[in-house]
Amino acid sequence: MKLPVGKVPNDLLEKIVFPYGGVNCGRVICGPAVGQDAAVIDFGERLLVVGADPITGTQSRMGWYAVHVNANDVAVRGAVPLYFTSTILLPDGADSPFLEEVCRDVDRAAREIGVCVVGGHTEVVPYLSTPILCGAMFGETTREKLVLTSGASAGDVIILTKHVGLEGAAILATDRFEDLSKVLDEALLLRAQSFFECLSVVKEALAVNETGVVTTMHDPTEGGLLGGLVELARASNVGFRVEEELIPVARETVEICSSLGVDSLSLISSGVLLVTVKPEGEQEALEAIRSVGVNCTTIGRITSGGRVLVRRSGEEVKLGMFIREELWDALEAKPR
Repeated sequence: MKLPVGKVPNDLLEKIVFPYGGVNCGRVICGPAVGQDAAVIDFGERLLVVGADPITGTQSRMGWYAVHVNANDVAVRGAVPLYFTSTILLPDGADSPFLEEVCRDVDRAAREIGVCVVGGHTEVVPYLSTPILCGAMFGETTREKLVLTSGASAGDVIILTKHVGLEGAAILATDRFEDLSKVLDEALLLRAQSFFECLSVVKEALAVNETGVVTTMHDPTEGGLLGGLVELARASNVGFRVEEELIPVARETVEICSSLGVDSLSLISSGVLLVTVKPEGEQEALEAIRSVGVNCTTIGRITSGGRVLVRRSGEEVKLGMFIREELWDALEAKPR
């Protein structure tokens, strides 16, 4: 069976990836599972949280990206990101200024969120066509503050921060700038590029977790908001009902997606945070997120079953178990 481009489908992860986990050390609180952002390991009074993600869809700001994307996976566990390692793989012909740019961006992002870069590996690889940066982030939390993606239950309120597709819009506005500038205003594309500065969810995740009302947090990356919701629902064995009319999308993202013929709701969305809380904790959670300068809104509720998106037209769309990432098509599409 030939695998599709992008994240491996959930059923294949469960069938041919997750079973091969080495020895059972007896200290893993949360290991490999669909929708779980990072592993959790018991270290006594403290819990070690470990997340790993590659940067493959863009060469722009790879180092900045890698730190924040991996820190997000740790923060949604209720953990403080502390240590970062990177494996930088470069194609034959890559030059030293590019490598320095990647490392400088890693350093800048790490300093912004108080993370120490503790090691990694750097190599030029024959036959590789584009650079790849694989990162791993390590953080700490306590049992009282630990959040798992499997904690949602029917009736919980779903809160979304910032605006969907911001990561994908930033990538497309940068990597497809020349093509898109033929049909879209350059100022709009430059504003979309600035979304790169909004990729971190660390401060809002840690702030809302302090309220004690959070049942789950999740970082919607590949597959965008819809992919993140499906993963969250699968991890918690629940359903959801969200309304498109309530979901914030920046004008820049709307125009870029329209030009390339893709859906912003399925576009990679690092920088966006999904939070579920009990109904009585909704206002407290919203206020906690806004207190650190981050916009947020309620977009729907967790249900006992079914995965439903209510379109602006009123049509109810039932979502499948896996949402395909839109970025790969957008990187190849002809702007219109």
